[in-house]
Amino acid sequence: MDLLKEEFLDQLRAEVDEETGKVIIEAAEFTPQQILQDISETTFDTVFSEWCENKKLERLERAEDILSQYGNERRFRILKERFASGAITPFIGAGMSIPSGYPGWTAFLNRLIEETTADKAQFHRLMSSWKYEEAAQFLYDNMGEARFNEELENEFGHDNSIYGAVRLLPYAFKNSVITTNYDNLLKRCYEAVGRPFADTLIGSEAVELPKLLGEEKNILLKLHGKSNSSRNRILTQAEYDEHYKEKDQLKKCIKALSSKTLLFLGCSLGTDRTVQALVEIVSEEEPGSLPKHYAFLQLDNEEDRVPRAGQLAQANIYPIWYTEEHDESIEALLEKLVEGVNP
Repeated sequence: MDLLKEEFLDQLRAEVDEETGKVIIEAAEFTPQQILQDISETTFDTVFSEWCENKKLERLERAEDILSQYGNERRFRILKERFASGAITPFIGAGMSIPSGYPGWTAFLNRLIEETTADKAQFHRLMSSWKYEEAAQFLYDNMGEARFNEELENEFGHDNSIYGAVRLLPYAFKNSVITTNYDNLLKRCYEAVGRPFADTLIGSEAVELPKLLGEEKNILLKLHGKSNSSRNRILTQAEYDEHYKEKDQLKKCIKALSSKTLLFLGCSLGTDRTVQALVEIVSEEEPGSLPKHYAFLQLDNEEDRVPRAGQLAQANIYPIWYTEEHDESIEALLEKLVEGVNP
């Protein structure tokens, strides 16, 4: 089913008047029996179209509010020009999967530490230093391979219902998508609207992506592999070393990915390995010779904005800040990004 119709039906289920028992659709009220027996397909499509238009207007209004802050509008204008020319590749982080019930990395690893006898102080020192692979290895070593793999598959190896801004991605980005997530949410999103990916690449196969982009193939690149395949997964320090044992292999992969403009969505963009690799790449090239990258990024503390912008600029990443609810803000900015651009 069309993902937007799923969202529409989700809203219908949520909008039942407790006193009358009627379902409220836009300005009209219907009993459940009427909906099941009397509403024609044409009527449904008409109401659905009205709902889509109203949602679009709401998102665009919210986007205007976001873009009026922090100089976002000027930066967004350049991003939209790049998007209209087909030069944007989305880079999807865990924040886009959270509305569908998958945990972010911090939440997942922090839950796992409670299932171990490991030194919590040492674990939290690794986490606060953004050393996620080392922290995962710390847990893996304490729990053992079987328990660790079982916990990972339990969290990410099942198909949750699809919710949130991730539903808009297939309508905005018709070609390749990069993700560090282990779940199958993106694959299912694109299949749901009849645009399945031609292929899925894993980890160090990222070096093949520019060639495939040139062939205009729509590829899903799962940079860190899958939750149910420890052989192809990159999470712990040992797995990272195995997949990127060749010197500078990760940097070569990231350099291949960054040949086009990346748009980071649902990514925290701390000092993780991807950002570090981008910083190294920028430092080695002539100023202005690399494409700029962008991020829709939540601003939790106003005092952090300028320092964070400086850190991200070292990786050639330029943020479009928002301060309101994460998922609704991403939806609004994606709606604004596609507005007026030919599909």
